[in-house]
Amino acid sequence: MANISFYGSHNSTVVVEDNSKILCVIEVERFLNVKNAGYAQYLVSHTRPFLLKEICNWIEKKYGISEYENCYYLNTDTIEGSKKVHYEKLIPAKNYEQLLHHASHAACGFYQTDYQEALIVSYDGGGNDGFFNVYHASDRNTINEIVRLGIDMGFPYMSFGDYLKDIKLEPALNIGNLVYSGKIMGLCSYGELREDWLEPMKEYYLSKPDGNNYLELLKTLGEKIGLVFDKSNRLEGKDAWDLAKTSQIAFEEVTLELIRPYLEQYPNIPLIMVGGCGLNILFNTRLKQELDRPVFVPPNPNDCGIASGLLLSKLKPTQAIDLTYAGIPILDIDNLWSVLESHWTSQPLDDDKLIDFIVSGKIVGVVRGNSEHGPRALGNRSIICDPTKSNMKDTLNNKVKHREWYRPFAPVVRLQDVSKYFEFEGESRWMGFCPKVREEWRETLISITHVDGTARVQTVTEEQNPWLYNLLTKMEEKTGVGVLLNTSFNVDGKPILSTLRDALEVYHKTELDGLVLQDYFINK
Repeated sequence: MANISFYGSHNSTVVVEDNSKILCVIEVERFLNVKNAGYAQYLVSHTRPFLLKEICNWIEKKYGISEYENCYYLNTDTIEGSKKVHYEKLIPAKNYEQLLHHASHAACGFYQTDYQEALIVSYDGGGNDGFFNVYHASDRNTINEIVRLGIDMGFPYMSFGDYLKDIKLEPALNIGNLVYSGKIMGLCSYGELREDWLEPMKEYYLSKPDGNNYLELLKTLGEKIGLVFDKSNRLEGKDAWDLAKTSQIAFEEVTLELIRPYLEQYPNIPLIMVGGCGLNILFNTRLKQELDRPVFVPPNPNDCGIASGLLLSKLKPTQAIDLTYAGIPILDIDNLWSVLESHWTSQPLDDDKLIDFIVSGKIVGVVRGNSEHGPRALGNRSIICDPTKSNMKDTLNNKVKHREWYRPFAPVVRLQDVSKYFEFEGESRWMGFCPKVREEWRETLISITHVDGTARVQTVTEEQNPWLYNLLTKMEEKTGVGVLLNTSFNVDGKPILSTLRDALEVYHKTELDGLVLQDYFINK
């Protein structure tokens, strides 16, 4: 029989496996169009059973699976009134087994590689087995926990988001917890390290701030560095940017100090970084540059990958599992023809004409095939355009994505061309690293070059995504520049979209110029 996994906290996900093959990864946020949705936190209580029933019905309709041998789960319990409810029991399975948070992160990362041995670091805001764990995968069947360090690096990093004026203030810190970190990473590139702030900042990280004590610890930090943390008078300009930069360096230095003994204990084997903090591309890039070993970050290091890890920890595949495009298909694909019929410009997709359209300065949304599994759009749910247009970043931020002015955009390039444009060798298939744009290309690639000269690059091969690879080939033939700007197809506050309906809403309400819908194209 098939098996299923269910992770119920924020970034809630359901994964289905049959005959040792993962059939589909259902990120609940994509099913609901509610960013970072958790099964318990963001739903009116009486609707939860019906949602899980609908997900199970969808799986049965698509794959013919109505019952499971095992349901592996985590964080699916909630309280309704005075009664504790176990939502995993709504899934029809013979057996139910609760597993571990960081152990699942570790399995999710390791089994997306072909490594026979690896050192794995899993760190984030915490789960039922701690906050910061180190593992040794000694072979394809064995991942041993080495240590639980007990330090939460995620909370202190994101806690500054409430106090930086350039960042949209969220109504509650538990919401900011899931969005602030990425914004701080973009903002810190405008700042400089203040050496006299660094040690107090490291002390703040190591003091274990959490939701109960962080305000007092922030006050102490402020007294040491001469700042006041006040949401009614948020920091701006150089102080804000330097705070973000110094916090980033403190994050890196503390993490390196914590993992250095294990890097020394296990030399000459790959390092895998997972957990929500595995999305810190600045630190990932530093590790890749400084360590004499491969550094791997999967496409789903955050909690959306836990359900995949739950299953992979049991499957123990002998070869790498590719989950890049394992997400849900277009949920309302049956409406494609009515959409095409209602738009007089609709036509079969012609990549040569599409490149001409893009080179003319147009912005195109893409909805093709299955969704990406993870927080990065990698060509199937993307917005793409020409990165050589000087006004493209501001147009995207202000008139399409509706997000903060300083936030950068990512390039996608064919793998064989990555070192031509970027100071980087090898794959960055899932935007896990942000190398420097080569100096001679920075002026040309103006819309993907961040203020610090970096770019969160995505590499692609013909085997990984034939259509996107072919488009890049045609882009180079047409312009001499084989790079496209690639950002997620969503607007600020929404997850990567999953329906034609949502794609059309963005298309009609923003300055998006065209839509690729499967193998068809419409434009204004």
